[in-house]
Amino acid sequence: MSYNTMENLLKPDFFNTSNDTIKTMMSTVISATLPKTTNTKLTKPVNFTLKHIREFDPNGSLSCVYWNISEWIVDGCSVLKTNSSYTVCSCVHLSTFALIMQTSRPSDVKEHVRQVRFM
Repeated sequence: MSYNTMENLLKPDFFNTSNDTIKTMMSTVISATLPKTTNTKLTKPVNFTLKHIREFDPNGSLSCVYWNISEWIVDGCSVLKTNSSYTVCSCVHLSTFALIMQTSRPSDVKEHVRQVRFM
């Protein structure tokens, strides 16, 4: 199941990473479930392809993430392959998934943040 605007609610800022990165939601939010079961652990990983909804920055770092109560986390998920349009994720469990890209903040922004902290 794919959610058209869920990325506006489950924002990439809920992905706990270094403060020196900009986090961008790169896909729609999707959910994968099995009928008539509450077991979310799989005997083999599930692979799924997510289409990029924004321009891919080749210097960025992509993470396949899943929603865990109040934040995006990567446990049990990894990027199998990627190109400028799509990314293939592999996860060992079912959940609600998305693709988040992290990019470095521009140097002038880092300098401004550092200056503000020491004022």
